[in-house]
Amino acid sequence: MTDISMMKNQSFPLPSYEEWKREVEKSLKGKPFEKLYSTTYENLLIKPIYTREDVESLEHMEQYPGFPRYVRGVEVNGYIREPWAVSQEISARSPKEWNEIVKNDLERGQTEIHLVLDRLGFSIQSLHDIEEMFSGISLIDYSLRVDAGENSLSFFALLTAHLQNQQIPLGIVRGTIGMDPISILVEKGQLSSSLSTLYDVMADVTKWAKKERAYVKTILVRGEPYHNGGANAVQELAFVFATAVEYLNECLNRGLTIDEVAQRISFSLEIGSNFFMEIAKLRAARLIWSNIVQAFGGNKESQKMVIHARTSHFTKTIYDPYVNMLRATTEAFAATVGGANSLHVSPFDEAIQQADEFSRRIARNTQLILLEEAHIGRVIDPAGGSYYVETLTVQVAQEAWNLFQQIEAKGGITKALEEGFVQAEVEKVAALRKNNVKTRKEKIVGTNFYANLAEPTVQKAEGNNNASISFDLPLNEENIAQLKAGFDAKKFTETAIAMVSCRASAQEINQALAATGPSIAIQPIPQWRLAEPFEQLRKASEVYSEKHGRRPTVHLINLGPIPNHKARADFITGFFEAGGLEVVKNNGYMSAEEAVQGALSFQGTHYIICGSDESYTDTVPTIAAELKKANPHLKLYVAGKQSPEIEKTFVQSGIDGFIHIGSNCYDTLAEFMKDMGVALDE
Repeated sequence: MTDISMMKNQSFPLPSYEEWKREVEKSLKGKPFEKLYSTTYENLLIKPIYTREDVESLEHMEQYPGFPRYVRGVEVNGYIREPWAVSQEISARSPKEWNEIVKNDLERGQTEIHLVLDRLGFSIQSLHDIEEMFSGISLIDYSLRVDAGENSLSFFALLTAHLQNQQIPLGIVRGTIGMDPISILVEKGQLSSSLSTLYDVMADVTKWAKKERAYVKTILVRGEPYHNGGANAVQELAFVFATAVEYLNECLNRGLTIDEVAQRISFSLEIGSNFFMEIAKLRAARLIWSNIVQAFGGNKESQKMVIHARTSHFTKTIYDPYVNMLRATTEAFAATVGGANSLHVSPFDEAIQQADEFSRRIARNTQLILLEEAHIGRVIDPAGGSYYVETLTVQVAQEAWNLFQQIEAKGGITKALEEGFVQAEVEKVAALRKNNVKTRKEKIVGTNFYANLAEPTVQKAEGNNNASISFDLPLNEENIAQLKAGFDAKKFTETAIAMVSCRASAQEINQALAATGPSIAIQPIPQWRLAEPFEQLRKASEVYSEKHGRRPTVHLINLGPIPNHKARADFITGFFEAGGLEVVKNNGYMSAEEAVQGALSFQGTHYIICGSDESYTDTVPTIAAELKKANPHLKLYVAGKQSPEIEKTFVQSGIDGFIHIGSNCYDTLAEFMKDMGVALDE
């Protein structure tokens, strides 16, 4: 018997790429080797295998985490010393409810307080609102992440006044209170104030935070509007960095230095479903940002990119929503492997309603399992050294840099948006995504594949929805006049804080800002989700069922014993259930006459013949002729693609069409439903 120590010392010859390829070609049994290549939405060619040769020329391969270029992370020890922040976005219906939810979730594993003003669920107007929100919550113990939208001035002023009343120095606040006017412009097509004014505010708030030694980032750059518009990873990075560069330039023009600005910028990137692409995106992002800041003359600390990651809203579904837990888990895994500094995991019902306690807990625990049970934080840069990920990182970085340079050549992100260049680039990819979903080349489990019509929908809690509740306070014209006077003197933060202490409202601050100049208007990028086309069909089927007592229905005419028709019958069943249609099956007819009698007994309007190609030859023309003779108005289709000659013969006998793997599922379902009188626009 071989000694175990001898076995450990055994080595095996390393096969060459050509040897591997020969073996693969044998297993393909005549199919071309090129079929193993694929192309991503970023138009990157993905090879079936990557070797050391692919990474030999990559400069960053010899770098360590925490060192300049920062591909492998901004901290030497990765997550070992400080894990990523569990930063679940929290919304509610009132300041008091928000306060209760935050306290509950902080006790159960959340480590950062996170709110998005536009999705908060209520409007923060007064100092009283802030006091109620943060009552009993220590900002010494937890960092704060606030996405303030186009303008952070009112929230910043209210929070500062609250801390002053509590005799707490602003310097204890950590995290981000950031504004990102360009992202709001992309989403809505317009802003309430001029961009020039908003850049004045951005620079002034940043100067104030520096003076008060508040460890908060005051500038936010979000990839969400592009990702949720259908953009690919390269586009998201290019547009995000074009925005960041515009913010850098505008703040530099207002008296700040590159190090003062760059260290106050926080990035928020969406994490989609392409696992390795999203890991590479985060790594490429750090590389690009380091190069940009270095080009501006920024120091090593300023070159460190702080990334907040959000699992994608774009990939989440309304139907079969519990599958969203799995989607969010793989996306969160990619975010942490890619080295995100903080993370929001989408609650599984995010596309349906405001998250409840259960969905918040599952989302939060997804992060905690990755950290505490999967031990992701114990490995520094787990993707480091992977031939595939390292190559993909460089490819994404290079393509994003090329697109970024195109935008800069057009005069920057604002000019590119006004010209419509950004919108057109996103629309190209969005159109491809929509087509791939409709033809089911891109699979959405539980929606366009494996739909479960029997599953009950998520029941919304009473009063639980995504709409914001706003109670506007009466405007005090004297307050607005005083605010405007201070703003005209470019004393934005100082004036706002002083007026808030005199009980001026957020609405009055925003009203005074709006009066400072004309706003910009562009064509917004529509925000959507991948599943929406099929969700529209499912909803239309449900409305039809409520009116008629039954879903729109298709009937199968299965030919021969079960093994002969099962594969195609199963395909057709899944195909039509994706649109919410009921599929009536049978165990198979043994003759054309039996098939005709069986079909007529259902008194249906739409039938699909399922069987083997051999069974079709003689049977289909007979079935078609007899059924059309009995009812010329019924629709009759054949499952499976046939040769042009056979299809021509079948059509001549009365067949209306053919449904197969190459069919556009959405268009076919929409056509069927229109024939059945189902309204798709209700």
